[in-house]
Amino acid sequence: MPLYVFAALTPIFYSFSVITDKFLIEKKIKDPYVLTIVFGLMTGVMGIVLGFITGFQQIGFVQIGFMMFAGMLLLLYLFPYFEAMKIDEASRVIPLYQFIPVITLILSSIFLKETLTYKQIIGLLIVVSGALLISMEKIEGRIFRPRKSFWLILLSSLMYGSIGILFRFVVKNTSVWTTLSYEYIGTGITALILFLFIPRINNGLKKDIKSIRSSIGLIGLDKGLGICAQISEGFALSLAAVPLVSTIGSIQPIIMLIEGVILTMWFPHIIKENIRKETIAHKFISILIIFFGLYLVNA
Repeated sequence: MPLYVFAALTPIFYSFSVITDKFLIEKKIKDPYVLTIVFGLMTGVMGIVLGFITGFQQIGFVQIGFMMFAGMLLLLYLFPYFEAMKIDEASRVIPLYQFIPVITLILSSIFLKETLTYKQIIGLLIVVSGALLISMEKIEGRIFRPRKSFWLILLSSLMYGSIGILFRFVVKNTSVWTTLSYEYIGTGITALILFLFIPRINNGLKKDIKSIRSSIGLIGLDKGLGICAQISEGFALSLAAVPLVSTIGSIQPIIMLIEGVILTMWFPHIIKENIRKETIAHKFISILIIFFGLYLVNA
């Protein structure tokens, strides 16, 4: 039972965080690089706090290195994510993250020796088909091609899926809190290095400093929701295989679709999406296809 509670809480926390992300990138801090670095620095501070609480336990040089690398990916995956959120609807972007179970299942079979069955392979192909369907845009009434957000989220999913594998590998022999602390510290270090050595990011932060200050409470709320989701996901990963946790989390696209419709109808100043019947039907059918594929993966 705790597994399903933690796994189900993860997409709920993430969905509210996504709404906040979309609001921030559209209304407040419009530079994806700046917003990513701000998130990274705040995550690093959280890692240090967790480290002091857990006593910076020694888990081995290799394990620490893995989590530092995972922390780096936890920052870098945000660059394409925020870019996709800036140019496309949240309810169309988030279902594409169902590529993560595809990636984690493949990586798990390679590195964690978890078996890949024929039914799972069929399920993975269905997931990919659903993701392609929801990402399609119409050209000249006849020709279809993936939206730009599709490629951005595919790259982002590859990085995030790798984080789950690294986390699963390390957390099996230590606590969730200790593992998260090293991961978050790795995120903070990466953000600090990028801030110090990339002029485009440094100048962007200085330029948007007023927007950052005025939005610090909202950024903190957003980061808090994200951390709650990651902690919940971390506990779920400590109790079960990565693909199962990812599959339970596949309810997030449905949550996002519902939230997108509600916010567009009653709170359009926060988020406004295309809620035409044919568009909603397109998204809903695509999400159902993805969900069915993920069901086969873990049936």
